[in-house]
Order: sequence, then C-alpha cells, then structure tokens
Amino acid sequence: MSAGRESEHRKDPEAPSPALHDTPRMPLDRSSSPDALDFWVGDWGCTWDGGEGRNRVTKELGGRVVVERFESLAPERWSGMSLSAFDERHGWRQTWADSTGNYWAFRGSADTEGLSFSVTEVEDGREVHKRMVFSGIEADTFDWRWERSEDGCATWVTLWTIDYRRAGP
Repeated sequence: MSAGRESEHRKDPEAPSPALHDTPRMPLDRSSSPDALDFWVGDWGCTWDGGEGRNRVTKELGGRVVVERFESLAPERWSGMSLSAFDERHGWRQTWADSTGNYWAFRGSADTEGLSFSVTEVEDGREVHKRMVFSGIEADTFDWRWERSEDGCATWVTLWTIDYRRAGP
C-alpha cells in the first residue's frame, strides 16, 4: 500500500512507535528506470500488526502508469488508490487518495533497501518528512513501511509496517 491512513476515530498510524531508524536522507535518484515498480504489479495479500488487507497493482495507459487499489479488510474497512508514473526528467511520482480523506503527492527515489516515496509537509509551523519504503523485495514478497522524521531526515520513526505476499491464482 502506498500511504498510511489518518482519521480521528482510527488508530493513528502517525503515533510514534518504539522503532526508530537512524537512516540517511535519500536523494532523488534520476537514474531510476521506468520498470522499477514492476515487482509490485499483481495481486497481494497484506498483513500488519492487528490487521489485514489486499492490494491489486496493475500497469495501465500503455504500461506507463502503475495503478494501486488497496483495501483494508480488518480491523477496519477502508480503501485507497494511487497512481504512479515515471517522468524522464524527475523520476517517479505518486499520488495517493483514500476513503478517509487523505491525499499525498510523493516523489520516488532509490533507497539502499529498495525504493521509497516521500513527501515533506508543514505541521504546526515545522517541516515533517514522511515516506514509504519498499524493502526486502523478492519475486513473491516484500516489506512496506510508513515512516516520519521531524529532524530533517536524520532519524525515522516507523509508524506502520506491512508484509506483502503475492496472492495465489
């Protein structure tokens, strides 16, 4: 899935968790290729601490746009979708919107662990960096995590981790 949900009546995925990552800031990698998200295409079963969902990811519009349709099944039902496109000048971009009213516009970059999408927002007058990281990428599995940094990307707090497993036929 591509971004965490935020809602008053749901568990806040941005509430700090005990996991803290001392991870270096990731610059935009302009050498990323248009097929960098091919690993993600397919049907996925998703599990996280206390929850489960599914995700269908397709390549559309002549194979130039990756479309994600995520659905949380438990403990709460909600859904979201993203559109990701590779721009030769700027690399990967992703737009996320969901049924709880969230919207983000991310910039993609290569990561030492795989691939990430990030955005910087201003909250209470200060910059907050948010990112999703795809890591441990193999043919039928990968890990996804949603993180935030309030110290200029010097350290990252993990807010939500999803285990992706390719769904059977």
